[in-house]
Amino acid sequence: NQKAVGSVEEELDEDIAVTQSQPNFTCPVSQVEMVNPVKNKKCLHYYDQEAILSLITTKQNNKKKCRCPVVGCGNTDIKPTDLELDLVMRRMIQTHKRQGGKS
Repeated sequence: NQKAVGSVEEELDEDIAVTQSQPNFTCPVSQVEMVNPVKNKKCLHYYDQEAILSLITTKQNNKKKCRCPVVGCGNTDIKPTDLELDLVMRRMIQTHKRQGGKS
């Protein structure tokens, strides 16, 4: 009966692997696949570096705070110092592209 338990666990593992969603490679600002993904250290959301820095600059020029563009996020003041380049995410995007995937 030990085999039956093992195969049930394997099936569950496969189901979990299938249902876990792949990371979202689409920038919430530009709505296109990120090229240089940066992670917000405060809310942990990802954006394309150029798009988010442009948005921050535009908001600052209008004397406004830059709110995280991810729907439902409560982060209301993104600063360039909150952002860090994520090389692991960039590698994942490049691998995804090479495999011909669409995000």
